[in-house]
Amino acid sequence: MGSGSSKRTHPSPDGGQEPAHVIVTTTPTTTIPATRQNNNYGMRNQAQEDPDASLPPVVPPSTTKDQVFNLFKYSSIDYQALKAPKQLLLGSYQDLVDYLTEGATDDIGKVRALFRWVSSIDVTTLNMDSLPPPQVPLDYLLKIKWNMGNHAHLFYKLCRYANLPCAIVSGINKSAAYQIGQKIDPRRMAAQWNAVYCDGNWRLLDVFWSSTCVLGRKSGEWTLLDVDGNVVNQDEGADEGITQHRINEFYFLPDPDKLINTHLPTDPKWQLLEEPWSMEKFGQHVYIREMFFHLGVSITPKSQTNCLLKANNGVVDIEFGLNNGNDSDIKFRYMLYMAKREGKVPNIEFDRFVFYQRSSTCLSYNARFPVSGTFKLDIFGQKSSKHDSLDLVCSYIIDCPQAKTNCEPLPDNPTIGWGPGAETETCGLQPLSHNGGLVETQDGHVEIRFKSTRDIAFIQNMLSNRFDETILENYTISRQEDGEVIVNLRLPKHGEYALKLFADDLTAEGSVPNVCNYLIRCENEDVHCEPYPKIKSGSIGGNHMCHKLNVVPISHTSGLIETESGQCKIRFSVPKNVKLLCEIQHNTLEQSVLQAAVGQTCENGEVVFDLDLPKAGEYSLNIFACNDNGSSQVVNVFNYLITSTQDRDSSKQLAAGNVPDTVPNMLPSANSTLQTLNDQLDISLPAGFSGLVAELQRKNANDAPIKDQVVFEDENGEYVVSIKVPEEGEYHLTLYKKRADGVMTNIGSYTIHKIISEETERTSTAPTQSESVGDSKVTFDMDDTVSDGTQEAKEDTHEDNVQPEVPEIDEEELKRIAAKKALDAKHKSIRAALKRAVRSQDPYELTQAITEFEENNVPDKNGNLVKAKKLLAMLQAKEGLVEAMAKRNLASLEAAVEAAEAANYNKKLNLELAYAKRILEQLRHMEHLRHQIMNLDQKTIAEIKSYGQPPPAVHQVMAAVLLVLGNNESQLQEWKAVQVFIGKTGRESLKRRVSTFNVDKLMMDVAARSKEILSEFDLDEVRDASAGVATFYVWAKGMIEEAESRFTQAGGDLSAVRPRTSGSRAKSAVGKPK
Repeated sequence: MGSGSSKRTHPSPDGGQEPAHVIVTTTPTTTIPATRQNNNYGMRNQAQEDPDASLPPVVPPSTTKDQVFNLFKYSSIDYQALKAPKQLLLGSYQDLVDYLTEGATDDIGKVRALFRWVSSIDVTTLNMDSLPPPQVPLDYLLKIKWNMGNHAHLFYKLCRYANLPCAIVSGINKSAAYQIGQKIDPRRMAAQWNAVYCDGNWRLLDVFWSSTCVLGRKSGEWTLLDVDGNVVNQDEGADEGITQHRINEFYFLPDPDKLINTHLPTDPKWQLLEEPWSMEKFGQHVYIREMFFHLGVSITPKSQTNCLLKANNGVVDIEFGLNNGNDSDIKFRYMLYMAKREGKVPNIEFDRFVFYQRSSTCLSYNARFPVSGTFKLDIFGQKSSKHDSLDLVCSYIIDCPQAKTNCEPLPDNPTIGWGPGAETETCGLQPLSHNGGLVETQDGHVEIRFKSTRDIAFIQNMLSNRFDETILENYTISRQEDGEVIVNLRLPKHGEYALKLFADDLTAEGSVPNVCNYLIRCENEDVHCEPYPKIKSGSIGGNHMCHKLNVVPISHTSGLIETESGQCKIRFSVPKNVKLLCEIQHNTLEQSVLQAAVGQTCENGEVVFDLDLPKAGEYSLNIFACNDNGSSQVVNVFNYLITSTQDRDSSKQLAAGNVPDTVPNMLPSANSTLQTLNDQLDISLPAGFSGLVAELQRKNANDAPIKDQVVFEDENGEYVVSIKVPEEGEYHLTLYKKRADGVMTNIGSYTIHKIISEETERTSTAPTQSESVGDSKVTFDMDDTVSDGTQEAKEDTHEDNVQPEVPEIDEEELKRIAAKKALDAKHKSIRAALKRAVRSQDPYELTQAITEFEENNVPDKNGNLVKAKKLLAMLQAKEGLVEAMAKRNLASLEAAVEAAEAANYNKKLNLELAYAKRILEQLRHMEHLRHQIMNLDQKTIAEIKSYGQPPPAVHQVMAAVLLVLGNNESQLQEWKAVQVFIGKTGRESLKRRVSTFNVDKLMMDVAARSKEILSEFDLDEVRDASAGVATFYVWAKGMIEEAESRFTQAGGDLSAVRPRTSGSRAKSAVGKPK
């Protein structure tokens, strides 16, 4: 964002008591057109007395913005300002201010009205056919547009008319010209804003920053590596960005301790702080923007307050306080860059090297670096209900002299960050055991507990860089009991793991949102935990379908069962139309043994699962339900983790006849991964696999079963599973062979990716087989081959439709065709870039685009290059014209006008040319006056000097001339002293001083005093005394008038200027009583 708010002030037309005012001195600096930062116009002409003498004492405010200002309270003021009639732009300032402040009941209301009107005007879009009259509001708005004025002066002027004490505060700010971590450049960062006295306190505001921002500015010094966990690796080209008109309420009366992060006044008192910041602190402090405060972020004793950080051992930690951490409406994102000067970015995907945590009171980032170098971390945020987009919160530059040893990426980079946060609380979970996102374990075992305020559907996943997710499914379990949610983990090896938790209301359907994530770390290399027996969805106890189908556990309501004998009976009550089935799992026992260990019966209207476990250890019993109408689709409803503490003789079980007839074979296509664009997918099974049931579940979802979602059909002896997958996502299909008593055996599973993109990816990662599916049918044969049914049909018909032979194309011709295609694509891209540059009307972007167009010899079929060159010439001429108008050098402005007239493409510069010619006329008049002096012969000057007792007009006029030229009034009390200055020769000669005089250096209090002296005589009176002195009289009056014109055009108030005196107010320069 740019800087330099500006406004002006004028006296009351009725000659009443003048309002308090101040203009704070600053040194003029070179204008930066992109941000209008240095437009301190008119500030060179200051009174000798203390400019703050008439102001209320400048002390920090006793209240905050939130305590005195409510946007809703002043909404009618805003409405009044925004509907201001356009004709007020061409009227007097007093009429404008009277209209704006009508209805305001307090000073804050008046300030708000003036602020809202000025900030509502986009000066970049001001356009008209002719110049407005001088000294009207529209005239000064055009000066702001052309970088000849600024918002701070305009606001100051309006405050004067509204009788509001106001100051123009000069200093530096961290605008678009600011480069984080680089040395402060006062010239480029110079700016002005305002302080206004209202509600008994001084308040700060910056109208320019409130109404204008620069979007997309890039220094070209960085390569973007990572956007919130997504690999980018994109070189950032230099770009001045686009200046946009956008209202930002933060800069209306911001609290001083917030504004100081971006605005540093030259005079420390205008910081309005009890402990002012130094220039050094301002330059080194972390770069913070207004979104930092909007989102309740704060600096704490643990925070890194320096914008330049050093990564010790390749790691850096950043931490802030967070007042609204549990607000799920608040989102944070980050972008990680690497400096281009470090050379080529290493071939490493920087997608998971930033660990982001957010709790109710803390926001933190831990960045690890696999390579050395200089990095930039930008943190963005928004409150979705208030902000349309993510805006910058803060930025750091990170120096990493040495990479982290054995640096691996994080196992995941979740969007919501790590640790319990707003999403956790929103779903009704409160952490009991782990409040932070990092969990460390020495033995590989972790238990995480939450208090649950309502019934929820809960899902957990575990990820690792070293293990496939399907393997890790068996290392986590969760359960809900006694108002708590408990998650248990076992780690297969040391290292880092991501635990992702998903939760929603129990009755909610659809995708279950991610609500919390933990980074699990184990550094003990001896850890080697065994997995749990396969538990469906990793959840023990009842799930949402258990409640929905009214399946009620009678004997064992908890999902944890421990038995010493290895025997137990588990009873359920079920509705008449529901049938229960089960599968039993163990990590090492054969299916034949497991099938003998469970049976299902009905006793007294209850379903009984009779377990006779053959060996000590852990078992899982997964309970499923289906409609008692021959349905082939089952849903999981309840799961048990059963621990048996005693071995039993499995041979007795076998002898007792509790043995399955045959253990089903596994499908040869088990563990396949499929992709489809369609809502339905058919899978053909090999012969021998019939009489199956299936379970279909979308990953991380709480979907209700769809009628006939999984159907088994016999198509001419081919067994086909038809599956409906209406939603995008990852589905898991498990096929079971069931016994008559409802005991099932898992014979294979499939992962199905329903995608909406036209592009599909083919993956082939052992031990999983993956195929892209463009149509809706896949066949699996016993020889484990995979083919697409539709493709086979196409191949069959090919034999009957022989296509004519296509001549072979040699390799050189193929290369030529490829090269032409590449060149055409490049030319298309260059043409598009030229069109974008023309639309942007940015001279830098246009120059780059034209150069690229010409260097690549792109054919200019539509004359776009010619148009772009004309536009560039016009924009460059406009820039030169505006700069020359600001400098007010006659020769430079004449050359700029000539160039602008030659480049006036589509007459776009007519208005600027009209204003330039108005200034040119003034400069030529000044030049004419100078020539009149230079044409005086030495004899005339000698005659003036020769007076022994000069007429009063001669003495006072020449004294006024010498005051204008820079002499002190105390030096001019006696005529003899004036004679000395008139008689000097060489560089100090009178004519030489007139020749080199710069009206910009004429102080306004000096000009006022000279004008006061000259006012005692008219031209005829002076000419009667001396024709030569009359020439000096005309010149002096001309210079004073020009100085006043420049001063008022820049927003200065002549009524606020007091004539400078030599200390004796009773006498004039020549001692004549007044």
